[in-house]
Amino acid sequence: MSWLSVIPVGAQAVGILLNAVGLGKESKPSIDEKCMRLLENEQRARLAELDNKKLIEEMQRKEEAQKEKDREADAQYKKLHERMVELLEKLEKKKLTSFDAIADNDKEAKGAISKLAKEAKPLGLEGNNIALFGVTSAGKSTMLNKLYGKKVAETGIGETTLEIQSYAAKGFTLWDIPGKNDEVSYMSMQYMSFFKGLTHRIILVTYTVKENSSMMKLLDAIGLDYDIVVNKMDQIDDEEEPRFREEIQKEVQRLGLKGIGRIFYVSAKFPAQFPDWLAMVDYLTNPRK
Repeated sequence: MSWLSVIPVGAQAVGILLNAVGLGKESKPSIDEKCMRLLENEQRARLAELDNKKLIEEMQRKEEAQKEKDREADAQYKKLHERMVELLEKLEKKKLTSFDAIADNDKEAKGAISKLAKEAKPLGLEGNNIALFGVTSAGKSTMLNKLYGKKVAETGIGETTLEIQSYAAKGFTLWDIPGKNDEVSYMSMQYMSFFKGLTHRIILVTYTVKENSSMMKLLDAIGLDYDIVVNKMDQIDDEEEPRFREEIQKEVQRLGLKGIGRIFYVSAKFPAQFPDWLAMVDYLTNPRK
């Protein structure tokens, strides 16, 4: 027998030996190993189930906590509203219908109004919301029409607005706030929330800041900023204009107004005659930086 014929036999013998010790082939999992793997998989599944259960319970706790906060907030708002209503009823009985009159005659009521108003939450108005406050004859309707780009508000005699009106334009919404002698009606929690939700609060005046200073003082008291637009500048003589502007500035200082942002001198009737018109439109229609 040649030595070449012995090699297969030797290789076979080595294979038998290796298999005997479990090295020649991949060993199949034993029953114990299979059981262990099943137990591990079951354990992982139980842990995942527990994690999901804990997550759901945590979400439910947070949801209940938020509901409780909302209930408390609603109850608090109801109390504030009732206190404000009661306070305003007393002021009406005293015939204190403007914030100026309240400030001069009832310091305690003024403080209470300021405190309650500061608790009001801003109304969630979407987009750029511009409100115009102005007394009758300040040219508010003409201003609204020019800003909107077409006639949406009646002008001239009988133009007085009795209720708040809104005019949705491209990129902004205009709000026409009625000019009332009875400012107390604006001191409700709902109105305060509305005022706080506005992007711009524009106080429209003509010959004197005093004509609408009471509303500005109310906004000051609740910590809201505003801008003044002096309208009907076409009725001021050219030679008188520098002195007129100076008087407006002095009046602002004299009245102690705190929340003024900017002052624009315009004419809604003849906007092209006054450069402040374009500056005002740009300021109002572009988002604040």
